Amino acid sequence: MVKNKDFFLLVGPALSIVSIISFVSICWLFFISFYNFTFGDHLDSAKFVGFENYINLLFGYDDTFYDSLKITFVYILSSLFAELIIGFSVALLLSKVKKEAIFVTILIIPIILMPSMVGMIGRLYFSYDGLVNYIIELVSGFKFNWYGKDLALFATILVDIWEWTPFFILIIHAGLKSIPVEPIEAAKVEGASSIQIFINVTYPLLKPLIFTALLLRLMDILRIFDVIFSMFSGGPGISTTTLPLFVYRSTLVAEEVGKGSAVSILLIIVIIFLSIILINYRNRALFEY
Repeated sequence: MVKNKDFFLLVGPALSIVSIISFVSICWLFFISFYNFTFGDHLDSAKFVGFENYINLLFGYDDTFYDSLKITFVYILSSLFAELIIGFSVALLLSKVKKEAIFVTILIIPIILMPSMVGMIGRLYFSYDGLVNYIIELVSGFKFNWYGKDLALFATILVDIWEWTPFFILIIHAGLKSIPVEPIEAAKVEGASSIQIFINVTYPLLKPLIFTALLLRLMDILRIFDVIFSMFSGGPGISTTTLPLFVYRSTLVAEEVGKGSAVSILLIIVIIFLSIILINYRNRALFEY
């Protein structure tokens, strides 16, 4: 068993380096957000504007920030809910299948693909003459314009679900394999049905693991950029412009470095806020059992 002193000696150097780099980067980002200057210009030419960038984002005439925030939350809620439900269902099925290692290996493939490659695959599949419309046309006789502003976000959500549902499948499947047999056998002896065992035994034991998976996926999905950019570059219009895409458009496209830095700080605050909520739920689930 590793002692606390040995633990800090082993983890301390890497943890210190990561913490220092993160702290310095956030401080520098926060400092830049108080200035107004064009991307590529020297910092000496920057104009100090105080909290003006934040005020314009939160209370200005341009609603793009709030539109991006809404799109981000729609993306998060839709993706996480679908991935959790589908992942949980498939994991339950896999737990009853022999030689499930073959299926698990196949399910890992979408996760190990490069995000930009996933985005390009999604762009091809959801084109007007792509595979998705081909299948839909065979069934219904008509096609969808996935590149339009009404369906573009839905297309990116479907691609995210395809790519990251295996993440939940693998974690929940591992959790099901680690559940002790004794509580389930005791529930069977008491005459509990399969549904009652799931509700009162299996699910409560898996709750900490589920919240941990949701936390990890939430932090990742809040900074997702590659897939959406490869598919639609945040368009058409702003229909797929999540907060990371808004940071890109503000900083590198509009070349408003101060505005982009302010959006980045607000995005970090959103990530911390949502992470704290999930961590609290996870801790409650741990203390329940």
